[in-house]
Amino acid sequence: MKNAYRLLVLLLCATPVQAHDLQYSVESGQAVVIRMFYVDNSPFTFEGYEIFRDGEKLPYQVGRTDSQGRIAFLPDRAANWRIKAISEDGHGLDFKLSTDAEAVLIDSEKPLYERYSRIFIGIAFIVGLFGFLSLYLKRKKSS
Repeated sequence: MKNAYRLLVLLLCATPVQAHDLQYSVESGQAVVIRMFYVDNSPFTFEGYEIFRDGEKLPYQVGRTDSQGRIAFLPDRAANWRIKAISEDGHGLDFKLSTDAEAVLIDSEKPLYERYSRIFIGIAFIVGLFGFLSLYLKRKKSS
């Protein structure tokens, strides 16, 4: 029974960690707008960021996200861009996107977790469920 309680405690402790996973969405129009947010949809507010053109060491733009967790920038030419945003507590993202000179988004890289998060969560849930069931059945047989 101790193992079942330990497993339950581990599962309960793991849930809040997901709330700190940082995600983003990108839109383009007159400017490229990047919205950064946590899994619970709360914005990544007033955190520092840097935008680099591919291959350059000095940032093209430096600043802080706004109250909605947004970054807006105007590309001066077609390029690949690297966006780095990290909070004081260590949460952050580092990703790339491509635009043309008119600030139209061509391509945006998504982290592996964000692209396949539902699959990863589903597999983890199934593995956890079978692990719990095997512990339960093993415990029941030994009783």
